[in-house]
Amino acid sequence: MSLNCVFCNKLVFGTTGVTVPNQGPAHQYCYQAHVALKRTFHSLDISALNESEFNDLKDLVLAEANERERKRRGASDAGDIELF
Repeated sequence: MSLNCVFCNKLVFGTTGVTVPNQGPAHQYCYQAHVALKRTFHSLDISALNESEFNDLKDLVLAEANERERKRRGASDAGDIELF
């Protein structure tokens, strides 16, 4: 088994290393950069969504943000969720 980073292929040693499940050893900074560029959220790969799925997700997020803002302002729960 190699102790090279799966992202930069340089040797991983000491406290700078982490084990990435199903991939292998990596530097913490390489793994963090990979995660940031991969555009995932709670195991949802956003970049893998087609346009329709992405727009549906965006609409759901906006609706949830509006509902939370409405509740924060003290609106009653009797109304419908405001989409936009």
